[in-house]
Amino acid sequence: MEFDTESATESNKIARRMRLGYRLTALAATILFKTLFGLRKIGRENVPETGAFILASNHKSWFDPPIVGCACPREINFAAKKELFSIPLLGGFITYLNSIPVRRKGFDREALVRLGQRLESGRGIIIFPEGTRYLDDKLHLPKAGVGMLAIKYKVPIVPVYVKNSAKIRRQIFRRKLTITFGKPFTLSDINMDNVYGKDAYEKVACAVMYKIAEVGGVEPPVSV
Repeated sequence: MEFDTESATESNKIARRMRLGYRLTALAATILFKTLFGLRKIGRENVPETGAFILASNHKSWFDPPIVGCACPREINFAAKKELFSIPLLGGFITYLNSIPVRRKGFDREALVRLGQRLESGRGIIIFPEGTRYLDDKLHLPKAGVGMLAIKYKVPIVPVYVKNSAKIRRQIFRRKLTITFGKPFTLSDINMDNVYGKDAYEKVACAVMYKIAEVGGVEPPVSV
């Protein structure tokens, strides 16, 4: 997908601005995770300073979205389960924090379209390719959504690994909660810049999981 250069430049200027409320929320979350669990942030310089990008992270805990959000040096856009938006106050709060409602079951094309619109406007999004939380210490096979977004919008992908969030209360004593941002890559870097279709979405998604495994120093899913 090609973007208008002038429009993209203006969008980038807007996207780089972190709203005061968002900034204060991220600061409060950082202080909380640092104080209680010893949060360490590694590789934040790998997040692109301008333009659209995808953060692709493993997923072990309900706390992963706020961990990634507060650690990212730019505002990030999330997909959150649809039920949360009907909760008074919480729904408005997560909407302010750039959350997009997504169905828990099935393929939610509308949510992917809305995430794509955020990319088109020069913003960053966070995707958890595994699609759900896994409490073990392994990576699992990805859903195709991240591959579809990567192929359609051709933006840099930053692999992210959150470590020790699965049983986060243990980190009150161990203090080893860590988030690592890997170096961004594009489809051309993995020789997949001219691939299309469902099979290609799955192959790209698997390539993303491999990059996440590299960042975390863990084994990729068995079939990747």
